[in-house]
Amino acid sequence: MPQKKIGKWIALAAVLVLALVVVLFLKQYYDGRYAVADEFYAVVPLDYDITPYEDERAGRLKDYVLTGYNAAGEARELEFSVFVDSHGADLYPPGTYLKISVSRLLVLGARALDVADVPQGALQMIQAAFTPSTATTLPEYAEERSRQLSVKNSPSLKVSCTADGASLIYTYVYAANARETAEADAHLLDPVYRSQFRTDSQAFGELTAIFLEVSLDDGTIIFSQEYDTRVEFTYELK
Repeated sequence: MPQKKIGKWIALAAVLVLALVVVLFLKQYYDGRYAVADEFYAVVPLDYDITPYEDERAGRLKDYVLTGYNAAGEARELEFSVFVDSHGADLYPPGTYLKISVSRLLVLGARALDVADVPQGALQMIQAAFTPSTATTLPEYAEERSRQLSVKNSPSLKVSCTADGASLIYTYVYAANARETAEADAHLLDPVYRSQFRTDSQAFGELTAIFLEVSLDDGTIIFSQEYDTRVEFTYELK
């Protein structure tokens, strides 16, 4: 084949590869921002302030910042705004259960639903987080959390919560032969407990930090992390 034709084929292949890279990048960008990646469920706390504010360009708005849980019980901090009509009909009042669709980066939409339509995995976490605490001391509160988390216990996993001074320690102890599961779960638990600190501190004001430890029953530490007011919620496109 003449050298000139070979050069043309190489140039054409380079253009096609570049076009493919651009298409893949645009798809990843679109999916990260606008494709529904998961659905979370939340309840507007009973003491939540739903007073709207005036925006010069957008009109009357209300911002919501809620902790939501998906059907598997995984948590995510959710932020979104609603436009409020003159009668306030678009507001979600305290006690409203919401289904919130999200991409990897954004909240795409929210709608009210009946508590009977909330998946059991999400409902258990919502009830555990928003059932008013009867504890008067942090150790009592830790006992309540342990009872709530006991639904996760199995022959290969034991979950507990203990108090240490003004902090809470959450421990997930897996059987030694479940290391792969422990490592995978640690990745999922990290964002859960970033949100859990906010929930616990609202329930018990003297709390200064919470700790998460994922380990094996042979003493091997898989993951250990402290969460407090310095924790920032970030979501990256990957």
